[in-house]
Amino acid sequence: MKICFFGIYDPAYSRSSVLLRGLRQNGAEVIECRADWRDPKRYKKLWRQLRALDNGYDCIFAAYPASVPVILAKLLSKKPVIIDAFYSNFDSVVNDRKKYSRWNPRSIKLLILDWLGVILSDLVITDTHAHERYWRSWFGMNRKKMGTVYVGVDDKMFFPMEAKGKDHILVLFMGTFIPLQGSRKIVEAAHLCSSDPKIRFRFIGDGRDFPPAKRLAEKYQLQNSEFIGMRPLSELNSHIAEADIVLGIFGDTAKACRVIPNKVYEGLYARRAVMTMDNAVIREIFSPEDMLLVRNDPQSMADGIKLLSKDDRLRSEFARRGHEAVSRYVPVRVGRDLL
Repeated sequence: MKICFFGIYDPAYSRSSVLLRGLRQNGAEVIECRADWRDPKRYKKLWRQLRALDNGYDCIFAAYPASVPVILAKLLSKKPVIIDAFYSNFDSVVNDRKKYSRWNPRSIKLLILDWLGVILSDLVITDTHAHERYWRSWFGMNRKKMGTVYVGVDDKMFFPMEAKGKDHILVLFMGTFIPLQGSRKIVEAAHLCSSDPKIRFRFIGDGRDFPPAKRLAEKYQLQNSEFIGMRPLSELNSHIAEADIVLGIFGDTAKACRVIPNKVYEGLYARRAVMTMDNAVIREIFSPEDMLLVRNDPQSMADGIKLLSKDDRLRSEFARRGHEAVSRYVPVRVGRDLL
């Protein structure tokens, strides 16, 4: 099968890199037709590239972010168009991050583009069944043209490494500091753990909630927490290897209940104990034996961290079982699912 991998996607982003490698590992011929999302002429360049291919492929896979690329593909191509409906830009910007009000003209534009992307596509791929149910609720959606392909983990970028000896338990958060992550709750949990000098927290990343999270840590005068900002993707596996506990997400937004974040896959594959909030979406493919599942309130989170910090055997068991479970979602398996 010859697939045109199409759009303004970042090939280094986990979702795209896993799918690209997985498709190729399963024998698919992949033609990348891409423009940089930061280029003001990106859609004009995509138009020219796709025209030059002259339908010389079996289908088009519009990679996230895909709404506008889908519209271009349907205008130019005679072949089936598949959209990676990784998430709704409208939902992310309006409901999750609350950047714009629902009736802001920019919000309405995002809503229309999201809707056109899934309506015009011949097949809609989502990253969880919960996300599939979300898209099914959109007006006019044909439920028969939907399928789920889980995010998985880039096993070249993330893998088990030898842990370095240290005299403390390191709890790692890495993320974009958006509401979905629940970063301020993690700071509250760090405060509740501050009486134990052996528990330390490391926060990696940046985003809208970074300043308030750091201010909260300063308010509590936390000596057990460090904020080191953004780090290159190439460094993250080393940080995971240094950690004893890797944190998932703890947000209160609806989107937080529809996604399984990259960090959960990555922490598990690096053979570390992972703790995240308990909900239906995480149980789609994982179980309470694979990681510690807790309520997304600071006290429950702190209790979970304290439990894991005091029990080396429990951390090791979660790390072992979690690695076994997530090994079903390496690129070759994810690519096979997509095909």
